[in-house]
Amino acid sequence: MALYLDELALSVARCSELVRADTETNEPLRHPCRKIVDSQNAFDGPFQVPEAWAGNLAAARIVYLSSNPAISAGNPASKWRAKRIAEKYPTVDWRDADIADFMVNRFNPAHGWVVDRRHRKVDTEGGPAWGTPEPYWGWVEQQTVALLGTEKPWYEQSVMTEVVHCKSNKEEGVVEAAALCASKHMDRILAASPAELVVVVGSKAAHTLKLAYSDVFKDRPLFGKYTEVGMPGQDQNLFRMTIGGRDRLICFLRHPSAHGTRPSLALSYPDDIERLRMAAEGTA
Repeated sequence: MALYLDELALSVARCSELVRADTETNEPLRHPCRKIVDSQNAFDGPFQVPEAWAGNLAAARIVYLSSNPAISAGNPASKWRAKRIAEKYPTVDWRDADIADFMVNRFNPAHGWVVDRRHRKVDTEGGPAWGTPEPYWGWVEQQTVALLGTEKPWYEQSVMTEVVHCKSNKEEGVVEAAALCASKHMDRILAASPAELVVVVGSKAAHTLKLAYSDVFKDRPLFGKYTEVGMPGQDQNLFRMTIGGRDRLICFLRHPSAHGTRPSLALSYPDDIERLRMAAEGTA
């Protein structure tokens, strides 16, 4: 299984579409990934490879599926020292073994990539440096603990992945790349996970899922939307479907970085929290 996960992670990180995106530049043949690939030109350093997932894919009980990972860049002007230095994140010049280790073992304390939800930063003269706790990871931890408790670390019980794996700032290029990226990678990644609960986070991930499984969603036009009272319609946003070769419970939540109150499974699905818990436990 470990070798398969390494190969799966590398197939995403070394995605063959990256080369095509660099060569298919003329309209109307412009490659759908071109915009998101080009978006990295605004940042220094080698190209940051697509991120396959973060968390324990092989054992996670909950999958969090969002839009795309943010670019790993430092801001020298920041008043916070930890934000001045970029995360030590794999680039195209890394060895395959190191990229695979990062993707598969990122949260394993023995591998030294993350400590207490803090990224490892690019090494300085003083040795390894660490960032501040990642807010999105903190939100995922809260949702996971609410359903599964603290008997195991949150990162052992959950995995985060995206419909688009290339990194960009403020989701640049996600709309254009989503259909192709999801068609290449989403089902393969989900097929490697035993999780029976998939939390779809944010409107772009919801829209991509609807495109990828149009037959399933033809009677759910309001999936990925909230009602006028700020709650997801239960019949449209909480249901079972086959995805990644497994029957799973799907639910939608607004992205925690969106404007307004930070969403939670407990507040959004108060009458179905036990159903969500049983799916996460694999007892539904």
